[in-house]
Amino acid sequence: MYRVALVGSGFIATQKHLPAWKRNARLAGVVALCEVDAKRGKEIAGQFGIPRTYTDLSAMLAAEKLDVVDICTPPRTHAGIAIQALSAGAHVLIEKPMAVDAEECDSIIAAASQARRKICVAHSDLFYSSFLRARQWVSAGKIGTFRGMRIFLSTPVDYITSKPDHWAHRLPGGVVGETGPHVIYMTLAFIPEIREVRVEAKKLLPEYPWSPYEDYRLDLIGDSAISSVTLTYATKHWAAEVDLWGTEGLIKADLESQSLLLHRRSRLAHAVVASSTLRAASQIVKSVAGTGAKVLAGRYENTHALLVRQFLESLRNGSEPPVTAREGREAVRVMNQISQQLQKGSD
Repeated sequence: MYRVALVGSGFIATQKHLPAWKRNARLAGVVALCEVDAKRGKEIAGQFGIPRTYTDLSAMLAAEKLDVVDICTPPRTHAGIAIQALSAGAHVLIEKPMAVDAEECDSIIAAASQARRKICVAHSDLFYSSFLRARQWVSAGKIGTFRGMRIFLSTPVDYITSKPDHWAHRLPGGVVGETGPHVIYMTLAFIPEIREVRVEAKKLLPEYPWSPYEDYRLDLIGDSAISSVTLTYATKHWAAEVDLWGTEGLIKADLESQSLLLHRRSRLAHAVVASSTLRAASQIVKSVAGTGAKVLAGRYENTHALLVRQFLESLRNGSEPPVTAREGREAVRVMNQISQQLQKGSD
């Protein structure tokens, strides 16, 4: 049984990480929580049955013999906490992004190498069932030679944009710094080397002056393929869609309904269009019904729970973590390029 401690008790800790550890209770137990707000720390510990709380990281690392430290704090703190935890002999799970820049990522990697401990970065969207199956289909050649992709994310205004004190508005380039890493690491799953980045951003909602932009268009360009990304924070609706195309077909994945369809329409004859439309509808119904059945049966595993389980298995069998530090660093490097272009545009 692995002994785990969390650092931080915000939204990502309480809504994602702690439920994920609870789901994997047969493999690991959360024995401590470090939170600078003592009152909140005790409240969260009580909710999740965590036996001990600390307000000081050094004190927790000295008092607890930990196997894993899970970092759920703002990105600017990740490097310092990770290096301290690694030096104390713990493996580290880091909520995305891994750090604020590539240099900080390198310092974490060096500390892990010296301590002979593992790092896993919580690139959680890679573990949606529809995304996992899409990767399998591409690897199996179902769409022939991979040629490119599109990602569309819509985040409702009231989630971040309308909140003047939300920390994401203080990131370089605005809220894209919060959700941008997701589209980068999803792109890297299919285009492992991003050589060039092109960025356009538009301010759409003047009633929220603290928000630099609400519409972003990104082109992430690799050697033989491009990922075109649209991020909007100006609607009332959630959406998360990934399209992947190749020489022999198109995959459409919905990361919210977990529907997945393989689209083929080589001709625009009426019969071909009708057949492909019916086939697509059938695939969507089958995918959604399968997900619903798993939810009702209590067998549906959310992304963070699957990530945590695979990380624990990597510790047990000596394999690579499900998301390596190298992957975390590459996502940060590309995000830095996007932020730099946005900053230049605002100067």
